[in-house]
Amino acid sequence: MTQNFGNHRHTSQLFIVAAISTITALVMFGMAVLGFKPLNVTATLGLLIVAVVCLCVMSRRYTTALQDRIIKMEMRYRTDKFLSADQQRALWGLGKRQILALRFASDAEMPALIDRAAKENLTGTDIKKAVQNWQGDFDRT
Repeated sequence: MTQNFGNHRHTSQLFIVAAISTITALVMFGMAVLGFKPLNVTATLGLLIVAVVCLCVMSRRYTTALQDRIIKMEMRYRTDKFLSADQQRALWGLGKRQILALRFASDAEMPALIDRAAKENLTGTDIKKAVQNWQGDFDRT
């Protein structure tokens, strides 16, 4: 999908579920405090658990998405020093998973791996298996 002004906004469905669950639980709690309706503790806690789980999943997704963006920026900076213009185009023509997998390759073996990944459409796992001189990524959370 291409992005434009009409579709560029991001609304997380998990956030909407978490917000609705939280608001509903708060309303149920508020009604019980004001004496309108006996508190259904199980339903209220269930809604709060749904909200917490949604927020935890969102947090993990956003963390890994941000890390992926940072890795792509690091790869652009790292490869500017030793890749030709054609190799740069080939690298940025690859998919996100392929680019992320290439970060484990040494500078010396990366040009050949990029060419191979582009020609053979290697998956991220295939690229990782092909790395001979593994460069660890110990900062990933």
